[in-house]
This record gives sequence, structure tokens and C-alpha cells, in this order.
Amino acid sequence: MQPNSAAGTVSLIIKSYLKPNDSVTLVFNQQQKAIQSVQVASYLTSPSDAVTIAVQFAKLPDGTNHVATMQVNGVSKQLGVTTQNSMYQPLG
Repeated sequence: MQPNSAAGTVSLIIKSYLKPNDSVTLVFNQQQKAIQSVQVASYLTSPSDAVTIAVQFAKLPDGTNHVATMQVNGVSKQLGVTTQNSMYQPLG
């Protein structure tokens, strides 16, 4: 665990989560008591075939925490995909 008192966050860093030398980092906002971001650094078949994932969370007006943006990069393949979620509205 790694506190960052200036940003008001705590990071939980998990190394070699699924494969040797990969990592998953969960960042929690202490004031909001909510997850703020997730970062994954891993690879497909070999470490030279790197993949990164960055997820940012945001709060809706009612306080619901949701995935606001997600970026997936296949570094060695030079492929990137970014999704952005917005304009949530109640149904009915």
C-alpha cells in the first residue's frame, strides 16, 4: 500500500498478479471512499508484447461511482482503444 496524502489517495499495488512482473494498481480516494482509478501493466505471450489498461472512475450526481474512461493499449501492436462513458440519464 502506498498513501499519497497530498492527493488524498491510497494506492494498492499488486505485482506479478497473473504473470511474472505484471502489475495491477488500484487507487482509492480517501475522502470520497471510492475507487478512483485502476492501472494494469501486463503482456500477452511475452514481456515484449506489452498491454496496458488505464481506467478512471467518476461520480454521478446521485453519488454512484462509475467507469468514466478506459484506455487499452497494445504497445507492441501499436493499437489503442479508448472508451468514454457520459450523459447518464435516469430511465422513465
